[in-house]
Order: sequence, then C-alpha cells, then structure tokens
Amino acid sequence: MHIQLIKKIKLDGNNCRKSAKVLNELQELGLLDKIDEIIAADQRQPSSEGFALANQYQVESAPFFIVKNEEGLTKVYKAYHRFLKDVFNMSISEEDELSEIMAQNPDLDYI
Repeated sequence: MHIQLIKKIKLDGNNCRKSAKVLNELQELGLLDKIDEIIAADQRQPSSEGFALANQYQVESAPFFIVKNEEGLTKVYKAYHRFLKDVFNMSISEEDELSEIMAQNPDLDYI
C-alpha cells in the first residue's frame, strides 16, 4: 500500500489549520511514519504537485489522502476519519464522523 497525504500551505508559508491538525493527530497516533509521501498544495505555487493532484482527482479541499493498494487500485479519501477507519481499522466515534461531514458540507444542516 502506498499512502500520499496532500496538505495545504497558505500564502504565509504555514500549513492550513486543518492540515496542521491532521499532521499533529497522525503524529500523536504514531501513524505519521505510515504515510509514504506528504505533498504540498502550496498557494504560493499554483502549479505545485498538490494542486495538480487535487485537479486530477477533483478534490476541492485539503488535506486529503490518495491510497494505492497492492492491486494498483487508487482510492481518494477527502474525510480524515473515514481514512483512519478504512486504512488503519481505527474505531471512530459517530460524532467525529458527523462533525467532519458537516464541516465539509456547510450547506447541510441537522434535522
């Protein structure tokens, strides 16, 4: 399995808030070394590899993950908690999953 993490770098040169949080959590969980490549979508360089991958996979927000399995099949994860659940078999609370979905889809609302 080959895992790529695409993070966003803001115009000031810092990681975006969500990318920094994900990197921090992966470090705390001892999973950062399981990521094969960390690629930047750098706002200071619109032609950066991260933006090219975002365009290729039609992803509009970072961070996101590209996972290639042993058979060569590629899956893109836009949701961090879904990535943790599917790739690392981690149990994720329903509340964490729902809050991530809501944050990624501001047009949704609770009923």
